[in-house]
Amino acid sequence: MPDNNDQTSTILTKAYDALGKIIDEIVILRVTTVIGTVTVENAGDPSQQTKITVDPANQLVAHTAINTALGDADIVMSKGFIDDDALNKLHTQALADSRAIRKDSMDLLHSAIQTLLSHT
Repeated sequence: MPDNNDQTSTILTKAYDALGKIIDEIVILRVTTVIGTVTVENAGDPSQQTKITVDPANQLVAHTAINTALGDADIVMSKGFIDDDALNKLHTQALADSRAIRKDSMDLLHSAIQTLLSHT
């Protein structure tokens, strides 16, 4: 029968591995705002990348990807987003909301790590 130290070590190792995977997944913050007819796949499955297909007729898209570790950002916008202040504000607000959610997630992750470290 394994002793409690071996079981604790195994649990902590699995927890650290899981936290490492979470950290890898949250390095890139992606926000996409689409106006038009959209089909979405895998949005509810966090283990899959979400696939978004937009009907090419009359579509407008704004996409921002930020590498939160390096500070690099890629921004792609349809001309309609650049020309329409309301659409630009819509995407800017979605980005701000995503950053706030990311901060909350990082705070929770930090707290979880601190809890794990205090039990080793």
